[in-house]
Amino acid sequence: MIYRYKEIQNNCDVVDDKSGLSFIKEFLPNYSKNILSMSIDGENRSLNNQISSKTKIVEFYSLSDYTGARVMAISTTALMLTASEMLFPDVKFSIEHSYSSGFYCEPSNMSKLPSNYLEMLKDTMKLLVENDIDFIDECINVSKINELQQGRFKIFKYTSLKKIRINKINGFAHWFLAPLVPSSSYIKKFNLFPYHDGFVLQFMNSKNMKMLPPIQNLPKLFNVFRESEKRGKLLSINFVDQLNNKIKDHQQILETIQIYEALHEKKISEIANIISKKRAKIIFISGPSSSGKTTFMKRLNIQLKINEINPINISLDNYFVDRVETPKDKNGNYDFEHFQAIDKELLDEHINKLLNGESTYLPEFDFKTGTRKKGNKKVEMKSNTILLLEGIHGLNPELIQNIDKSKVLKIYVSTLTQLNLNLYNRVSTSDTRLLRRMIRDMNFRNYDVEETLKRWPSVRRGEDRWIFPYQENADIIFNSALEYEWGVFFPILGNKLKEIDIKSSVKNDAMRLHKLLSLYLPISTKYIPPTSILREYIGESSFSY
Repeated sequence: MIYRYKEIQNNCDVVDDKSGLSFIKEFLPNYSKNILSMSIDGENRSLNNQISSKTKIVEFYSLSDYTGARVMAISTTALMLTASEMLFPDVKFSIEHSYSSGFYCEPSNMSKLPSNYLEMLKDTMKLLVENDIDFIDECINVSKINELQQGRFKIFKYTSLKKIRINKINGFAHWFLAPLVPSSSYIKKFNLFPYHDGFVLQFMNSKNMKMLPPIQNLPKLFNVFRESEKRGKLLSINFVDQLNNKIKDHQQILETIQIYEALHEKKISEIANIISKKRAKIIFISGPSSSGKTTFMKRLNIQLKINEINPINISLDNYFVDRVETPKDKNGNYDFEHFQAIDKELLDEHINKLLNGESTYLPEFDFKTGTRKKGNKKVEMKSNTILLLEGIHGLNPELIQNIDKSKVLKIYVSTLTQLNLNLYNRVSTSDTRLLRRMIRDMNFRNYDVEETLKRWPSVRRGEDRWIFPYQENADIIFNSALEYEWGVFFPILGNKLKEIDIKSSVKNDAMRLHKLLSLYLPISTKYIPPTSILREYIGESSFSY
């Protein structure tokens, strides 16, 4: 639930400055236990901050929305780091990436830790919650950063930001991606689950507000993150400040871009070889929004043809049922991402016909009229032909119930970056996809960045329901992330995000993304190869879409 000051201001009158906590106590007492943070005129803030009589719009966030859930995740991270610094000051704990319902974390030196370090860490975190320590919030000039511990603040070396907000917890200074809850007692539940060379830090989220969800075992996804880390070490780019150092050197960033693109091409070539070796006849390609599926498919086509394989490309979107038959969501809107929006029976019929040596006409869906028609293209499979089917439901086992599974190979495409802002602030994979989608929508779909931001929660809900539960069903995972891409996004989106009106419901997300982009030095689009996955979004690709 988001509580907006503009919606309750008729019932209150802020005459003097008061903290968010005081405001809630006075004007929203029934919600005081639910509200975790706020935004003041579009800027995400801790509830410890002051609301001025000149403030135009305040929004308050609870755990039930993405902003509040992000605050809870980062605050639980801050609690874990505080406990680790108290117990093990000689060991650094890093937040590597998201995993299942939490963050995968690793200590820098296990040999310096006792065997029961997780139990000690958990007990200390519980003690900090019981003692209700303050998460102090301060605004400082970036020019004063030298007075703080440098290892944690290298990311601000080149930033265009003039001021940053830091937190002081138990005497330690930190900078976090999101404001923290006012104090540790807000963190009701957490867990540390041992995994691999570290542990998974679990926290409450918008989908699980009353209890911690069970940990899912995702070995395939974890291995891709591991592969991404190796890639980062190869190029000495694990953190954004290291990327910025390369951007400062023209020759270094050119070489970095070339290596990342070559690694993509090498991986796609390897996938084509696997397909050839397995003699698979049906390849399903799936992944969340703006993961680069279309360009991946086009590049895979080339590699398959090198291997003397002739691919037939099929979009599952052409198997949509007519719009009037499309399922609707709880608000009565058409749910185009619902599994029942696909005519599975017709898809089964066509695939089995082709596998049996028969020819068929593939359908075409007219998105303007919302109707499907018989296409003009007659297709048939020969000995060297395979089917490439792209769509969000490609990994759903119900899609291929009536198809010979021995002939099927499933590929999952997503942006699984290992690049982090510093040891304990990660670059969100969903944010990377959101920025890609903003640019694509702006360039090719006539949507401005504000409209894309407004649509994004609905997109995420569809992914959570129809894509992410099936990602481990993939036989192959292709990581489409390019660690340099935020530098490309900055000059394209920076000002557009900043210019979104203060009254917009997505102003706080726009400001959050603008500040993150401001941590990157810009990269010109002229350095991006015409076959790059990024060209699907920024334009001037050598592929037609």
